Amino acid sequence: MSLRKDLVLVVGATGRTGSVLVKELIKSGDFRVAILVRKESIDKPLVQEHIENGAELRVGDISEPEEVIEGYLRGVDILVSLVLPTVDQKPLLRAARQVGTLSRVVPSDFGPMAPRGIAELCDMVSKRDTHEFVHELGLPYTFIEAAWWQKMLLPLPQSSYMTKFLPPTQKQSAYVGDIHKRITISTLGSIGIFTAKILADPRTLNQTVLIHDGDMSIAEAHELSRKVTGKDFSDCTRVPDDVVYETLKSSDFLVRLFAQYQHVIYLRNDNDLSTLPARGVLDARELYPEVPPLDMEAETRDRFEEVGVLGI
Repeated sequence: MSLRKDLVLVVGATGRTGSVLVKELIKSGDFRVAILVRKESIDKPLVQEHIENGAELRVGDISEPEEVIEGYLRGVDILVSLVLPTVDQKPLLRAARQVGTLSRVVPSDFGPMAPRGIAELCDMVSKRDTHEFVHELGLPYTFIEAAWWQKMLLPLPQSSYMTKFLPPTQKQSAYVGDIHKRITISTLGSIGIFTAKILADPRTLNQTVLIHDGDMSIAEAHELSRKVTGKDFSDCTRVPDDVVYETLKSSDFLVRLFAQYQHVIYLRNDNDLSTLPARGVLDARELYPEVPPLDMEAETRDRFEEVGVLGI
C-alpha cells in the first residue's frame, strides 16, 4: 500500500511564478496538487493545462468570507500563496488556522527582503506584516525568499515593459552600483525546482529559506548579453547614486518601488549570501547540492527573446 501524499493547494497558480511551481510540484511526484481558481478564469489555457497535468481544480476566491475560504482548505496539507503583493493574505491565513489541519503554510514572498523601512513592498501586507501575522496565529510555516532576478542584471531594451518603472534619467541602457560587484541572483526555473524540494523537507519547517542561483556581476551579465545578441553594451553608463536616492522620493509608486529595490540590491547589498547566518535564513543550494546550476547563457537568450530583441 502506497503512503498518502500531501495535498498542496496553490493560490495564484496562473501567475508566472505560480504556473512554474504547479508544474514542478506535479513533476516531482511527491504531492497531490490542487489549484484555487476564480470562476472567470476556469477556461484559461493555463488552468486547463494544469488540470490535464493532474491538478485538482477548486473554484473560489480568497476575497470571499473566511468561512467560505475554510471550505477551500478542507483536506489540504500544505498551502502555498502566490497572490499579488497588494493582496491581503490575512483572511486566508485565519481560515487556515480555523481549519486546523494544515502542516505548513507558505505565504506569498518569493522575492528579495530588506530591513523594515527600506523597501515598501517588503513591508506591505504580503511580506513582513504577513510573516508576523503567521507567528501570531501559531501556524506552521516556511517563508521562501528569492534573490534578485538574473534577467534584471541585463541591459534593459527600450521594448522591455520594465522601462516604464524607470525615471527619464535611467531610460537609456544604464546600471546602478559597482559593475563588478557580485549580486546574488535567482531564476524562475530554479524557484519551481527548489520549492518542491523545500515543501517535502522537514528541515525547512518553521524556517526561512533563500532560493538562488549563485551570484553574477553586472559586467558578466553584459558580456552574456553581448554573446547572445551580438550587440555592444560597452556604452552602458552608471546611474549616479544620488539619482537613485532622489528617485526614492518619487510620487510615482512604481518608480519609487523600483528605485527601492535598486537601493537594496545594488547599493546596500542586503541580499548578499554572507548575510544569511545573521538573518537565520537557510541556503537552498546548501540544502540541495544535487540541483545543478542553470545555464545562464540560455536564461539570457530567453530574456532577449521575450522582449523581441533577437527577432524570434
